[in-house]
Amino acid sequence: MNGRAIAAVIGVITLILGGMGIAYPREVLQWVGFDLLSTNPQAGLAEARAVYGGFFLVMGVFTVWAATSPRTHRGELTLLGCLWLGLFVGRMVGVSIDGNPGLLNTVAAVLEAIIGSLLIAAPYLTDDEETVPEPTAAPIA
Repeated sequence: MNGRAIAAVIGVITLILGGMGIAYPREVLQWVGFDLLSTNPQAGLAEARAVYGGFFLVMGVFTVWAATSPRTHRGELTLLGCLWLGLFVGRMVGVSIDGNPGLLNTVAAVLEAIIGSLLIAAPYLTDDEETVPEPTAAPIA
C-alpha cells in the first residue's frame, strides 16, 4: 500500500468517526465509556459533538486532502500523525494512572499508535509516479 492510499483510507475512517460523533453522540459516549447520568446531559452531548464529532471530522478532511499528494503535504500528515500519537500517549498516561480500562481501550491504543505512525510515514511510502522532478537550470541564451 502506498502513502496516498494509506492517508486516504485513514482520512475516510476519521471522517466516519467524526460523523458518528456529530450524529450519534449518545452512542459514542456509551462506546467510549461515559455515563450520561448527570443533571445536565446536554453538556455531555455538546462535548461529544465537539471532540468526537467536530475534531475528528476536521482531522478526516485534512487527511483526505493531504492524501492527494502525500509528499507535498508532508507537514500536514506529520501534524495529523502527531495528533493520533497524542491520543495514544494520553490513553497510556490514563492506563498508568488508572489501570487497564479493558479490551476496547487496548485496541484503541494500538490503532492510535499504528494510525499515527502510518500518517507520519505516508509521504515516504508514496510510489514513484508522484516523485517531484528535480529542478533543472534554465538554458543560457
